[in-house]
Amino acid sequence: MRFKRLDLARYGKFTDRRIEFPAARRDFHMIVGPNEAGKSTLRQAFFDLLFGFHPRTPLDFLHPKSELRLGAALEHAGGPLDFQRFKGNKNTLRAPDGAPLPDTALDGFLGGATGDFFDKMFGLDHPRLVQGGNDMLKAQDDVGQVLFQAAAGVASLGKVYEALQAEASQLWAPKKSKDRLWYMAQAQLDEANAVLKAVTVRTREWAELHKHVQDLQDAAHEQRERHGHLMARRTRLERIRRLAPGLTALIGHEKSLRELGAVIELPADAAAVLASAEIELAKAEQRLATHGLEAARLEAALAGVEIDEDVLALATEIEALEVLRHRYGAHAQNIQRYQGEAASLWQDAVDAAMQLGWPPVGQSPGAGGGADDAQAAAAAALAAMQARLPALPLRRHIEQLLREHGGLLQALQASERAMRGRQSEIDGLKARLAELPVIELRPGLRAALEHAASLGEPQAAMRKAIAAVEKAQSDLDSAAAGLGAWFRGVPELMALQPPSPQELAGLATQRQELASDLKTARQRHAELAKSVQERELALRHYQQLHHPVTSEDVLRAREQRDAAWQALSGGAVPMAAGAPAFQQGMRRADELADARLDNVQEAAELQSRQHQLEQEQQRRELASADCRAHEARLREFEARWNDMCQALGLPDMPMERVSGWLAQKDKVLDAAQSLAAARQEQEGLAARQEAIRAELRQALLAAGLPADEDADMAVLRLQANDYVAAAEASRVRRAALSDQLIEARPVLTGLQQARDAAQGDMERWRQDSAAALAKAGLPADSEIAAVQGALALMEVIAEKLRQIRQRRVEHIDVMRGELQGFEAMAGRLAQALRAGADGADGVDSVDSGDPAQASRDLSARLAAARQALEQATSMRGELDHLRSQLREANESIQLASASLRPLLARAGVQDQEALRQAIARSDRHGSLAAAIGRAHAELLENGDGYTREQLQAEIEGADLTQLAAELEALNADINAAAAEHTRLAVELADAVRRLEAVSGTDAAARAESQRQEALARMADAAERYIKVHTAARLLRWSIDRYREEKQGPMLARAGAIFSQLTLGSFERLAVDFDREPMVLEGLRSDGAKVGIAGLSDGTRDQLYLALRLAALELHLQQAAPLPFIADDLFINYDDARARAGLLALAALSERTQVIFLSHHDHLVETVREVFGGEVNIVSL
Repeated sequence: MRFKRLDLARYGKFTDRRIEFPAARRDFHMIVGPNEAGKSTLRQAFFDLLFGFHPRTPLDFLHPKSELRLGAALEHAGGPLDFQRFKGNKNTLRAPDGAPLPDTALDGFLGGATGDFFDKMFGLDHPRLVQGGNDMLKAQDDVGQVLFQAAAGVASLGKVYEALQAEASQLWAPKKSKDRLWYMAQAQLDEANAVLKAVTVRTREWAELHKHVQDLQDAAHEQRERHGHLMARRTRLERIRRLAPGLTALIGHEKSLRELGAVIELPADAAAVLASAEIELAKAEQRLATHGLEAARLEAALAGVEIDEDVLALATEIEALEVLRHRYGAHAQNIQRYQGEAASLWQDAVDAAMQLGWPPVGQSPGAGGGADDAQAAAAAALAAMQARLPALPLRRHIEQLLREHGGLLQALQASERAMRGRQSEIDGLKARLAELPVIELRPGLRAALEHAASLGEPQAAMRKAIAAVEKAQSDLDSAAAGLGAWFRGVPELMALQPPSPQELAGLATQRQELASDLKTARQRHAELAKSVQERELALRHYQQLHHPVTSEDVLRAREQRDAAWQALSGGAVPMAAGAPAFQQGMRRADELADARLDNVQEAAELQSRQHQLEQEQQRRELASADCRAHEARLREFEARWNDMCQALGLPDMPMERVSGWLAQKDKVLDAAQSLAAARQEQEGLAARQEAIRAELRQALLAAGLPADEDADMAVLRLQANDYVAAAEASRVRRAALSDQLIEARPVLTGLQQARDAAQGDMERWRQDSAAALAKAGLPADSEIAAVQGALALMEVIAEKLRQIRQRRVEHIDVMRGELQGFEAMAGRLAQALRAGADGADGVDSVDSGDPAQASRDLSARLAAARQALEQATSMRGELDHLRSQLREANESIQLASASLRPLLARAGVQDQEALRQAIARSDRHGSLAAAIGRAHAELLENGDGYTREQLQAEIEGADLTQLAAELEALNADINAAAAEHTRLAVELADAVRRLEAVSGTDAAARAESQRQEALARMADAAERYIKVHTAARLLRWSIDRYREEKQGPMLARAGAIFSQLTLGSFERLAVDFDREPMVLEGLRSDGAKVGIAGLSDGTRDQLYLALRLAALELHLQQAAPLPFIADDLFINYDDARARAGLLALAALSERTQVIFLSHHDHLVETVREVFGGEVNIVSL
């Protein structure tokens, strides 16, 4: 299946965008665009189109989800399909006309591929390329895992396998560990068995323990009673010691209260009230004296202050007058300045009028001060000057005529020049047309020349053909050199019948199985040898730790005892000498028999361990024999392989090099075929060039041109081209001159008409100009420059008159009016002050003759009046404040006296000193009563429920001097009793525990419950271990099986691609079969091997890409092709390696469609170089 067209109708940032994918032998298409151009969106579009939109797709930022739509045209062996994919829950596949398509419409095109499979197998981008290289580095010691991950596109497969292995190790392993679940449950089981064995009841032991518990309980009861009596006695003594000081103080307070006698009770705050009242009276009397003196001083000063009320009443007018004084201060000078400017402007206007020849009209408008006759004369002069000046419309009309004159004159002159030029051009065309030769061009010459042109550059084409032959020969030599010592010539290679790739893969698999079986057998033998050593060591440790007695030990001791008895009873040994040995032998035999009966479990365990050791030793011998058998089979296979290589003429060729050698052999045969094709192409090109050269020479001779017999193609083509070019140029030139002559004649007629019209326009202008100049007072025959100068002088006069009027009206007259108003206002204020003062002082100080000085005098008076008003206002405020303070002082004296009157009346005294003594007696009585109440309450609170009389009697009956010594001795007795009670409690608890341990408790049931729980945990651990271990083994088996099936052909193809991608830095890929597990390595041309960890990041990415492409090619041999989507795979590649990567994709594009996305536009030229100029390149 391939894409013929992709329609991005409503998707992401795209709207109605169509991308075509035309078919070609190399079905490669490059889509290039800058960042953010939509390449990632386009890659997602292929997936959404084939497998449906994601429910929460983020590509709805421009178009709503309900409007998302894609379209495509697919090509397949079963026929084409044009369809659309919509975003929705059903009927998402539709025909171009909107008719629904079944959901299975794409199944035949996808060949059963799922979305996840398509994304992993037929999609690859730079992040996944880097991740694949990193995953290969993590799995570098497992070639099967490397191949499986690269082929399936599955990342981090090693993590899954390691996780399964780690979980299985946590569950169980041959080596015992306290952290493994099975052994933890086993420890719990052993502990439960020990507890179950220990809980056994014995009658005699139970009776002794029960009697001991009863005795301890009686002793503990007696000790508790004694401890209680001691504690009660200590409580009484502690109460006496605690309450004696308080009772003594209570009795003293009661005595002091009786001695005080009758007292008038006053409020508790009476002393504070008295002190506060006395302080307030002293402060108020002091404030009253101070503020009274200050108030008298202010009243005298206020009486001496005088305020000018008349000036204050006119304050607003005086301030406005002062403002006008500052504003109009420069008016007089400005009037004189404007009068001078007006005089200067008038003189300029008079000078301009004199240049025009006008008579004088009077004096200057700016002269003459301000007299009425002078102003009238100035106005008359201005009016006379203005009347002599032509009107503005007339001046503008004359200016317009002057502007039109230049255009009319230019048009007239241009029309005359154009007419003369056109006539001259027609005469020249006729002469050149008569001089042109007539050349006849034969059709045969043109046809021969076209045939020669079809060859392009003959010499370059021949050089290219020769270079192709030489390159093909060089490629053949290079490919033959790659065969090494086994090269025997191209015919022999063509006749060679090597095993098929399937047969080689089967042989490689067989050898790998033999090597794997041998390694497994050796590993098994090593594990069993290690197990035998561990069991022997465990057996020795067990014997040293337990010293178990076996039945053989008992039999030997009994035999020694019987032999001693036989010697003693038979008289062979005297009684005195043999009796000790017999007794020792009999005791020894009895001890061993008893020990064996008591330790029968240890003996059985020892016997079991010995049997297990013998079994392990037997298995070790079987494993050793199995290793020797596998070694013999591997040697037999190697011998058969060497015989096969010898028969093929490839002696001593290693099996891992056969696939690469055969691939290189195919390259040699392809190179030989290319060489033959290049030679054939060169010979055909030479024959065709010779035939076309002869045809061209005959055509030149037929045209009457000389042509040498030995002339080469280039000379003949140059001669024919020159002849054809001359004929064509003559024909074209004649036609052009004829066309120009036909076109020039009507133009000449039009130019003559234009000249006549221009002459008529010029005549009308002369008439209009004469009339306008007469109205303006200028001679009708004036020159253009003179008229322009006169108009300029008139403009000067008009502008000067306008400026003079502006200065008189807008400045001089306005300022004079303002000064008159200022003078009138100053006179009115001075008159008002004189009328209101009635001869008072200060009125004569105002100068009514000078308005400015009058304004200054009035402002000074206003400032003085305001200062006096402010001083009087401040004094009044201070005086009001002092009077308020005096009132407050009097009120304070009255309030303080009123606060003391109730106390004086209650105490029955008249003065403050007697009141102070009464308050002191009342306070003393209150404090004694409060102290007695507190002491009595404290006595009852701490008296343990006794009354005061009982407590007082108890304290008076005790000897307080001996109280401390009695308490110290009593505390010692209590501590001794407590220690004895604690000791008895500990012994009682231990005795009860031992009694319960041998009594009918639930200890056995709990132990059995723990035992069953441990068994269940062991069963769960075993079941989980079987599942996890089996899953890990299945995963390992899948990896190994894939490696066995695909390693041969896949590694051969991946090695060739890897060599191409690295530009020959690595020759091929190899597998180290001697490592466990086997390791994938790169083989350099000098024979050096480099592991995955030794590769650079970029080379590791190239290795992963080679494995992916090789796996994809193998997959395409067995399944229907699908488009391969590659996104920016060569970001970190230089130009040479990028070209090598494109060559690898070119090989893939011959099997399936390849769509290459990139944002590097510099790769476009490389793509064109690899795929040719017809490659499809789409720009976003």
